[in-house]
Amino acid sequence: MIRTTRTLPVFVEAPPSRDDLVRWLRFAPLDSVMAEAVHFLRAGVGEDDLWAACALTACRYVDNRAHNLLGFVSHAMIGCEDARQLAVGQPERIRHLLLLQSLYQTAMDLHDPCFAPCELLPFWPIHERTTAESIRLLRADIRMGECSRADHRFVGLAERLAQAALVDLLLEIGLEGVTTDDHTIISPVLSLDMIKLVGWEAGFDMLRWAIRYNSSFPINRTPFERAVELRRHYGLEEGVAQGGLQPALIEPLRQALYTAEPTQRPELVAQALAEGGYSPETVIAAAGQVACDMYLRVDPVPHEDYDAISREVAPIHIGNALRLMRTGLAYMAPSTQALAAIQAGSLIERGPSVLNAAFCFVPFAPARAYPYAEDVVRWADHTPGQLLASLRPALHAHDCRTLTAIVQAYANHGAEPATLIALLVEVAATDNGTLLHNIKHLNSMVAEFHGCQHPDRWNFLIQAAKFVGWYAGLTTTAYQLAEAALGERA
Repeated sequence: MIRTTRTLPVFVEAPPSRDDLVRWLRFAPLDSVMAEAVHFLRAGVGEDDLWAACALTACRYVDNRAHNLLGFVSHAMIGCEDARQLAVGQPERIRHLLLLQSLYQTAMDLHDPCFAPCELLPFWPIHERTTAESIRLLRADIRMGECSRADHRFVGLAERLAQAALVDLLLEIGLEGVTTDDHTIISPVLSLDMIKLVGWEAGFDMLRWAIRYNSSFPINRTPFERAVELRRHYGLEEGVAQGGLQPALIEPLRQALYTAEPTQRPELVAQALAEGGYSPETVIAAAGQVACDMYLRVDPVPHEDYDAISREVAPIHIGNALRLMRTGLAYMAPSTQALAAIQAGSLIERGPSVLNAAFCFVPFAPARAYPYAEDVVRWADHTPGQLLASLRPALHAHDCRTLTAIVQAYANHGAEPATLIALLVEVAATDNGTLLHNIKHLNSMVAEFHGCQHPDRWNFLIQAAKFVGWYAGLTTTAYQLAEAALGERA
């Protein structure tokens, strides 16, 4: 049980359960939520319990009511899983900074009049005569935007389908909208990872939100329908025999996809699966490197531009989506895996989704790739320690040329990546008001770096630094509160 004063929460009778922590966080004031959380940590509450409370509170009590936002998803719910993964192996202070930022984002969403107060209530199931008919009508409801009825049908299907089949259906539905808004696949995969922490019963509502999300805004399904046809045309409806990552095959497909006409990329993927002996994981890994190559040829958006945050996020978000699609393969049936790989080709069809100042998608026009060779030369004689000491101010100065060159020079030394990653995590954890984007996308790039066996894998960390450097120090209200809370000693 918890009794909460507006100074610090105290235990009554016993340490708090996760449900107790949800009840606390639901009403925690924005200006004291971090101090209260630190008090919990120092009183022995586990970090995992606070991570769980963060996601569950957002899931149960945050809803999108902002019609000016295209299919807004609660970043407090899905962002905390990226933050939790990024925290693994970090020093206690950095782990706590990431946790506090996530709790603060949840409290922000709960205090936003467009998102709260609300409550996701239990829904009774709707059953049709057959499971196939239930699935058909679920898809129809999603396409019509009937998010409530789709939710009822999904709850009904959860009673009839095995968990693996239900999850596969959810992810296939997510692939329909991935080229319109990649959160349609990002949200369910991150939720599935969080369910490993909170359990199926507690986490099932997160999957309900994924269905609601797909029903909440118009989706251009033309790329998906083309992908389904390519899967049929190339005989991939049962999937492919190959599985796992095939490092030797990545580079040829990477080059082919990069140089191909944009509209040819989805079919190139289908051909690679059907005729080239490629696995879906290898295809998505190659697409991820292509997306990284392309993002390094996007100049940073000026901070003063209209909706600059959304415009800067758009290009790198494809890398985030590809990383989650690759992770999601483990939950997919072979047929859905093939579809995911083809949709990876659809995601990079036009390169990064660049937004202009009018917030309209425009064709990708590549600039000169970062880092610039002459800049890397200037840092060649610096030691790894000197490079890291210079990287921090370059990040906060938003100096894209310098910071990308420093990371490349660091890589050229063969230096230990963990120290560089720790610095990027520390800087990323200082920003708030950015929907955890700095943390979310850094985690994706770190995951791609660790999962990549190609010599160019450092490009992912260069890309990560480029993005962290755009955000660094942009808004630090939450960081200042976190520092104050962590500075207090019980």
